[in-house]
Amino acid sequence: MSTETVPSLRPDSGADMDALTVAGQLAVMLAVFYLPGFLALRALRQPAIRALVLAPAAGTALAAVGTMVCLLTGVRWNLLSATVLAALGIGLCWLTGRAIAPPEARVIAVPRSVRWMMGASLAVTALVLGWVMLEAMGSIHRVSQAWDPTYHVNVLQWIKENGQASPWSIWPIFGGAPPSFYPAGWHAVVSLVPGDVVTAGNLSCLVIGCLMWPASLALLARALFPARPLVWVLTPLVASSMLAFPFVQMFRAGQWPNGFAAALLPAILALGIELLHRVQGSSTASPAVERTINADTGPGARKRSLPHASRRRTTADLAALAMVTFGAAWIHPSALASLLVLGGVYLVRAAVFGLARLWRSHRGRFVAVIGTLAAAAVAVVVLLTQSQQLAAVMSYPRGRTAGWADALVWLFFDLPRQPDSADAVPGSYAVTVGVLMVCGALLACFSARTWPAVAGMAAAVVLFILAAGPEDQPFRWLTGFWYNDPPRIAPLVHIFGVVFAALALEQLCTLLVRLVRPLRTRVGTGIRTATRANRHKLAATGLAFAALAAVFVTTGAFRHNVRVDAASIRYSITEHRDGRALLGEEQDFIRSLGPLLPGDAIVIGDPFNGLPYIYSLTGHQTVYFQNVSSAGSSDKDYLRRHFRNIASDPRVCPALQSTGATYLYDDEPIRGYQHSPRHQWPGFHRVDFSHGFRLIASHGSAALYEITACR
Repeated sequence: MSTETVPSLRPDSGADMDALTVAGQLAVMLAVFYLPGFLALRALRQPAIRALVLAPAAGTALAAVGTMVCLLTGVRWNLLSATVLAALGIGLCWLTGRAIAPPEARVIAVPRSVRWMMGASLAVTALVLGWVMLEAMGSIHRVSQAWDPTYHVNVLQWIKENGQASPWSIWPIFGGAPPSFYPAGWHAVVSLVPGDVVTAGNLSCLVIGCLMWPASLALLARALFPARPLVWVLTPLVASSMLAFPFVQMFRAGQWPNGFAAALLPAILALGIELLHRVQGSSTASPAVERTINADTGPGARKRSLPHASRRRTTADLAALAMVTFGAAWIHPSALASLLVLGGVYLVRAAVFGLARLWRSHRGRFVAVIGTLAAAAVAVVVLLTQSQQLAAVMSYPRGRTAGWADALVWLFFDLPRQPDSADAVPGSYAVTVGVLMVCGALLACFSARTWPAVAGMAAAVVLFILAAGPEDQPFRWLTGFWYNDPPRIAPLVHIFGVVFAALALEQLCTLLVRLVRPLRTRVGTGIRTATRANRHKLAATGLAFAALAAVFVTTGAFRHNVRVDAASIRYSITEHRDGRALLGEEQDFIRSLGPLLPGDAIVIGDPFNGLPYIYSLTGHQTVYFQNVSSAGSSDKDYLRRHFRNIASDPRVCPALQSTGATYLYDDEPIRGYQHSPRHQWPGFHRVDFSHGFRLIASHGSAALYEITACR
């Protein structure tokens, strides 16, 4: 057995990547996420702020069409083709906007002071969230060893090499299986970012968690409480204290595409709520009001009636809503189910009122609409029940994690895991925000605009309890849209929950200020009412900020250490009871193998060691691209159990040759996910390397060998 010179290791996998390179990647990512969608929504005559917040969803919708065009035509999906196809999509949106010609959307007049506070709130939120994220990662270039991200970064590399990013194009990375649907919206967008795919994946977590999520929640707060700007300002700050999103879902669980879709849900709900409120408001207006001309409809408005202008505005907003909803569902189909749960009562209420008006005015149309809706419902049910893939998702095997009482504590006090877990220490409970959420939800019940949101939040709470409970619950199958996984459902509750918590804080501070109002009145009897009201608002604002600052200090920077521990577990490179695929400088070692391997090299080994990371870190093919429980073919399954008998078993070499593998990555003493017997690959353990192998490089317990036994 000969040994070649072992390459020197760098102190960090990203040490040679300067800040300018990362800044360039981030700049391209922001442009890819925001620019196409923003231009498309502006072409549909959406207000600038709304268009900016919803831009990632609209941009993904454009990317969805683009990837399908590339699939049908054979054109490679890359930054150039994506730009051209996005430009065509934006042009179509512009033509649609011109054809609809809606009046200018009514924009809420926001004082300059509120705009400055809103900007400061979003900046502080990004700082607080980013602080935890970067500390948890350790390095922006470090791989996440969670199950899903191991696959996701390899898909990014696969797309860059193969030039296709549709949901039916990335399945071969599973091991040569027949083409099948897999959500590819996140992959299609992030793959356009040049450079290292690991860094791009981590940067996407920062953008989604620090920018998209807080801005999306702020837009929802404005839609729910248009007359309470302090609630808009407080909502991102409250969200910055939460653990369930983004830290549990995107970091601990590693659900990057699902997290991308979840971050956009509040903004989509905001657009839908504003649209329904305006439509219902105009439909209940008196004939005298309907004849009134809206001063905001622009030149020539005097020749048009309000209903006609309103219909055109509604049509434009419906087109935008359809576009962003499609984009979110393309990112992850569970987004559509989430929207139906959270906004279902709004839709039902609008449908009931609309059908009632139709019954009073046009009973023939009423019958036709009811028949159409019934036929559509039957068609959807039949289509869904015939989908084997949906059936597999709905029946995803997941055991009980908590009873209903523990589930409620877990959810509202925002714990890392269920209350009986080792993570649920006294300092991990978000008691203040949990109480504010409940109080705010109770307050929101008394508003016609917001009580359906309370109902949507309650529905998500029920789903969380069902997902956490035993498998024999008769309605637990409903949580199958989210893989029966409580961490996927918790952010749905908090979407409305953090807004309600901000409402409760705003109301509490306003009440406290009013309690001292008689004292202030006696002191300054000559102060005019308007001035006094402004001072009360200013005092309530200052008191709310002081209260949040006090919570920040008394909870250790919003449970900073708890959140770092929860988020860093997948990025950690120290020993863990469940095992680690990569320890110490092993990532740097794997990256250094790139120049040592021939361009056509294929590497085999235990997929729960460092093997799956070879592809994303070096670009060289591996037999197993991800952590897998099944080998994928009879030959691969045989190697899983018998590879170590390569010198004595005549079946091993033919099976190995069928995979094309000529190199072996070995790291026998250390494995990830050691707790599950389904993840054992004994054929790659205790291999005799004295004959039939040539050592290429080694570092600690990890080594790369050329397989010579089958020549």
